[in-house]
Amino acid sequence: MASLKEVELVSTGVFLPKRVNFERIEEALGPLDNASLQIKKLIGKLRAKMKDVIKTKYSYFALDEKTGQPTESNVSMATKAVKSALDKSSLKAKEIELIVLGLPIPDHLIPCSTPFIQEQLGIPYCSEMEIHSNCTAMTKTLQIAFDALRVGRYKNAIVIYSQNPSAYLTANYYNQEQVVLENILLRWFLSDCASAVVLQAADKVEDGIKLIDVYNDSVGTGTKMGMWLKLGAANFDLNAVIEKGEHHFGQDYRLVNKKAPIMGVESFGKLMRQIGLTANEIDHLIITLPSYTLEATAKDIFKERLSIDPKKWESNVETKGYCGGASLISTLDDLISEKKFVKGQKTACFAVESSKWMNGGFALEYR
Repeated sequence: MASLKEVELVSTGVFLPKRVNFERIEEALGPLDNASLQIKKLIGKLRAKMKDVIKTKYSYFALDEKTGQPTESNVSMATKAVKSALDKSSLKAKEIELIVLGLPIPDHLIPCSTPFIQEQLGIPYCSEMEIHSNCTAMTKTLQIAFDALRVGRYKNAIVIYSQNPSAYLTANYYNQEQVVLENILLRWFLSDCASAVVLQAADKVEDGIKLIDVYNDSVGTGTKMGMWLKLGAANFDLNAVIEKGEHHFGQDYRLVNKKAPIMGVESFGKLMRQIGLTANEIDHLIITLPSYTLEATAKDIFKERLSIDPKKWESNVETKGYCGGASLISTLDDLISEKKFVKGQKTACFAVESSKWMNGGFALEYR
C-alpha cells in the first residue's frame, strides 16, 4: 500500500459583503414594529446592553436595506471567496478536482449549491460534495477533503463555508407576532460571509503550511437543541409553519453559555490527544465567540484544564463580524496576511456548534 500523502494549506480567501456599524444593525435588518408589546419592551431593554455584551463592532449583510432582499447568494459569496484564495495561489480554477462546501441553509433545496459554484468558476469537470451544518461545517468539509487528498484520490481541492443569515433575520421574514426572546439576539451578532481554503496533496510539505490533522465529534445525545430553524421536509406545511413562527431562527442563549465552554474544552482535549499536540506547542489558538462573557469563561476553562495561555487566543470577530463556520478561516486569513503565523509555529483552530452539540477543529504547522 502506498504511504499517505501530506496535505498543504496553500491559501485562504474570504468574502465579506457590506459592512454595517453595530448601532445600525436594527435599521439595516428592519425594526420588529409588529412584535408583541412584551417583545418590543424587551428589545428596548436589550438594545442598551448589547454593545457591552456582543464583541462585534460591525456586522456584514448582503442585503438591500430598502427592499430587504439579498444582494448576494451563498453561491456568489462562495465563488468570490474561492477566487480570492486562488489568486493567492499558483493554481487555476480548472485544476481543482474536488469542491467541498459547508453551509447551514442552501440557496435552494434542490439542486445543491456546489455545481453552481463549479459553474461560476468555469470548471468543466470535478467532484463535489456538500455538508449541511453550521459552525462545524468548515471542519467537516476539511476532514472530507483532507482524507481524500491523503489517500491520493485527488491532488487539488477547495473547501468552502458560506452563510447568509441576513436573509432570515430581516424584518420582512418574520411573522412578527410570533417572535420570542430566542429569536432576537441572533440579529445583533450574526454576519453574512464566505471563506475558502485551497488544499493540495504532496509527498511532503517542505515549505508551507501543513494541515496536520482534522477532528470532529458529536456529543449532543440526551441534550436539547441549542439552536434551530424548524423548517424542512418533516415540517413542510408552509402556512402552518409561518403562522406558528417555526421558520424563525432561534438560539437558547442560557443553554449555550452554560454548556458550550465545558463541552468545548472536553472536545478540544480529545483533539489534542488525537493529534498529539501539547499546550506548549500551540502558538496560536483560533476560537471565535460572539460574546465577551462566553469568551472569558472559555479562556478561563481552557487555561485551568488544558494549561493554554489566554494570550494565545486569536479572533477577528470584533472587526470582521461573527460568521459562524467562516470565522475560523477568516481569522486564519488575517493571521497569515499580517504575518503573525510564521515558520516554525503551530496553530490550532476549534469551533463548537450548539445546534445539536457538535465540535470540530484542526491543527496547522508552518514549515
